Amino acid sequence: MKILIDLSILRHPFCGLGQIALNYGRWYGMHAKGLSGKADITLLVPTSHVGAFGDGVNYLETKTIYRFLPQLLPSFDLWHSIHQFSPFRPPKGATRILTIHDLNFLYEKTGTKRQQYLNRLQTECNRSGSICFISQFARDSALRHLNLEGKQLQTIYNGVEDLTEGPMQKPKGIDMSKPFLLCIGVVKRKKNVHTLLPMMDLLPEYNLIVAGNDTDSYARDIHDLLPNHPNVQMTGVVTDEERRWLYAHCSALVMPSLNEGFGLPVIEAMQWGKPVFASQHTSLPEIGGKHAFYFTDFTPTDMVDTINHGLAAFTPINATAEIEYAQKFSYDTHMQQYWNLYIEMLEKAGKGWTVEG
Repeated sequence: MKILIDLSILRHPFCGLGQIALNYGRWYGMHAKGLSGKADITLLVPTSHVGAFGDGVNYLETKTIYRFLPQLLPSFDLWHSIHQFSPFRPPKGATRILTIHDLNFLYEKTGTKRQQYLNRLQTECNRSGSICFISQFARDSALRHLNLEGKQLQTIYNGVEDLTEGPMQKPKGIDMSKPFLLCIGVVKRKKNVHTLLPMMDLLPEYNLIVAGNDTDSYARDIHDLLPNHPNVQMTGVVTDEERRWLYAHCSALVMPSLNEGFGLPVIEAMQWGKPVFASQHTSLPEIGGKHAFYFTDFTPTDMVDTINHGLAAFTPINATAEIEYAQKFSYDTHMQQYWNLYIEMLEKAGKGWTVEG
């Protein structure tokens, strides 16, 4: 069977989706040879990533012409779009699985733009036989706003890379005069980072490190406020080695985000047994479960109360439970669930799958 995995989002390797695609590529690079005889795996990647994951997989380069003339693409039995807004779609004849991460555009866009995004997502769903969601929250959101009648629906939680393995490096200029709280991820309005600044005024015994892409206009506004909050620092994009160091050395993760389809940093921090403080919005309570602490609102005093209470209550037993919980989100588990779905969809399509997964 010929299976294509669309990793075209690797053109943005430092965003959340880009990191997921990178981990898909790494996983198939390590496991594809073991799948030979079961399926022929092709990765759709930008030119910069052709060959990046070894010779156990095939590579199909993203070309602009494929966006407009998909009939020029080679034929595949199954096509997995790992996120909902890829510019590439399979040629006729391929069974398609579409993964939906979130419907954040419903809250970030307005008017005509919002409807355009919704129409586009409906079109992508119409072209797919199976729709997967990275959380139950994302699934419920889609069911409220999309017509998914006749589609096979499934929730498969994101895989989360094990960040406890691999080299670490301290980001340049980090102030280690105090213990620090960590907020990590692209700095956009939906991340609600500005609520952390007045909170930190009431936590002078801690620093706050905000790590992640800070090129958005909202991030620039945060930058402008930093002179008034001397215990807050922004690093910009960090490397994998720096990300590991930040998780390993922080006192806790703070994530006051308003819109998340999953919330990778929650599980990444739990891999290290670190306290997690998150908002009660969207998918975060589902992903953090009983292991995280939640902000009841975003007033500075209440946020500080939540953090002080949580840090005082957090014990080595809690840390161990977090680590065990985080292991359930491994990429091996994630990929096996998708592999089972690939087999099921190919069998339904009558495409002659004969080897057990």
